[in-house]
Amino acid sequence: MALGDFLFPHADLKLVIARSFQADVESAKDILSKEFLENAALVRLNKGDLQRLGLKNGGHASIKSKAGTIVLAAFVDEKVPENTAVIPYGPWALALVSVPKEDTPPQLHGISITITRSDDEITPLEELLEHS
Repeated sequence: MALGDFLFPHADLKLVIARSFQADVESAKDILSKEFLENAALVRLNKGDLQRLGLKNGGHASIKSKAGTIVLAAFVDEKVPENTAVIPYGPWALALVSVPKEDTPPQLHGISITITRSDDEITPLEELLEHS
């Protein structure tokens, strides 16, 4: 392990974008609400992956794919397999998705991502909407 990996741990994971009942309910009420942010701007990780990243439950993580980089709150979910990250379907998840050039649907599962601990705030919805 290199010194940089020790000081700034990261994990190369596969992303799964999944429906979230609570995020769907909150988005139907008000997409700009605090409740929608709390239920959609998050990533769920296995406990081992969270610890390997030096993250506390609810801590912020920077998530980078070929399509973009966002910051989300990270939470333990033991149902999530190791080396996998689950983000609810919505604007934050879609910021990590590359749009294909042909008439094919975008890939929503198995996207390669890199996660690191972050001291930054969660990426604001307004910022995502500006770049869409």
